[in-house]
Amino acid sequence: MATAKKTPAKKVVAKAPAKKAPAKALKAPKPAPQAPERTYAMPKEVQEWIERATSTMNHLRNQVETLKQENANLKSYKKFAEHRILRSEHE
Repeated sequence: MATAKKTPAKKVVAKAPAKKAPAKALKAPKPAPQAPERTYAMPKEVQEWIERATSTMNHLRNQVETLKQENANLKSYKKFAEHRILRSEHE
């Protein structure tokens, strides 16, 4: 019996998938050049009225925030006081 010459097994190399060319990225549209903001001349009374209204709005906004904080503090104190009173024992 003749022995057959054994050939080494060939390594199977998986071919890497061909890289696809990246899709053309859509260019973001260039923003139109902005014209400088137009300023309008207004009477002094109107400007003062706008400033006064803005000041009033800011004051009221701050007052609302203060009252919300105070309300939260009172609610937490109420919970603490109820717990303390209901937990108290007769001496």
